[in-house]
Amino acid sequence: MDSQLDLGILSEQILWGVSVWKLGAALVIIFLGFLSRRIITGIFNGIIKRRADKSKNQWDDDIARYVPRPLALVAQIILWHGAVLLLDLPTEPLDIRGYIYNGLSAAVAIGLVWVGFALIEVLGNGMSRRAAGTESKIDDLLVPMLRKSLKLFLAIIAGVWIIQNLGYSVTSIVASLGIGGLALALAAQDTVSNFFGSVVVFTDKPFQVGDWVELDGVEGTIEEVGFRTTRIRQFDKAMVVIPNKMFTTTPIRNYSQRSIRRIKMTVGLSYETSSSKMQDFLAGARKLLEEHPVIDQNFHFVHFVEFADSSLNVQFYCFTSTSVWVEWLKARENLMLQIMDLVEELGLEMAFPTRTVYLRDEKWGEEVTV
Repeated sequence: MDSQLDLGILSEQILWGVSVWKLGAALVIIFLGFLSRRIITGIFNGIIKRRADKSKNQWDDDIARYVPRPLALVAQIILWHGAVLLLDLPTEPLDIRGYIYNGLSAAVAIGLVWVGFALIEVLGNGMSRRAAGTESKIDDLLVPMLRKSLKLFLAIIAGVWIIQNLGYSVTSIVASLGIGGLALALAAQDTVSNFFGSVVVFTDKPFQVGDWVELDGVEGTIEEVGFRTTRIRQFDKAMVVIPNKMFTTTPIRNYSQRSIRRIKMTVGLSYETSSSKMQDFLAGARKLLEEHPVIDQNFHFVHFVEFADSSLNVQFYCFTSTSVWVEWLKARENLMLQIMDLVEELGLEMAFPTRTVYLRDEKWGEEVTV
């Protein structure tokens, strides 16, 4: 009887306009909110992480890495939300209850978006691992874009929900933009063009991640393709960001997709070279191309092409069976060294710029060669 009387008296006591028992219960719930974060993170970092370490799957390791913090925050805010409902905060003359309630609701939405981002990271990492196991590199382009698309979609949904929950009409806001909306649409033209440029990349597949390309004077390897831009790493390690809309109008040279690579050079022999020696040189040079292990045998030629000012020019035109730049350089270097050996073997000389000058002696009418 006395205990019931004490509880009745306690329930009737008011502190700051709130019943004492409600205030005490709210404080306990707030404390549980702080405690819940430690409990959830402890469970993930303890039990779940130990099981993930024993598992061969990678997705559970990603869950233990990305999910605990946002999930713990959501649990804490939900408990605080219950404390606010329990307190019966005043609504007059200032709607304190409404402000705190809306603020916590928005915080819950943001926390859920964070959880969604964490799950998208887990999904994206799994897709990246699967894409890495395929021969096609176009998957490596698709996964980052899909990850960003899902995050953007989730953020837009959460933003609309928060605006509606705060008592604003999204439809009326969009309608009230008027001329501002038209200006925004005009300003978004580049964004739309860049988006369609990214669509071109995925449909036409002009390149893949890691390809060596040249576009509008920019040369390097493709590092990342996004909604708006593509990142190209130049050979001096500089990063160049290209708007995707350029892919719809600008020619793209993809050096990685060629199967062979051209060698074109001119060798100049001196004018002391006789016709028979020239024929010997041409025959030896053609044999070099036919027997070279890296020269593609489908098409190549060596021809005496020009009587130049200081040399008899012989043109070499062929292709290497590899398109890798370093291997191409080695093949070209080896061919040039063999040509030098052939010139030396035949007793010929490489030409260099020379000029013969004739001086006329006006007194004696004789010509003197210098």
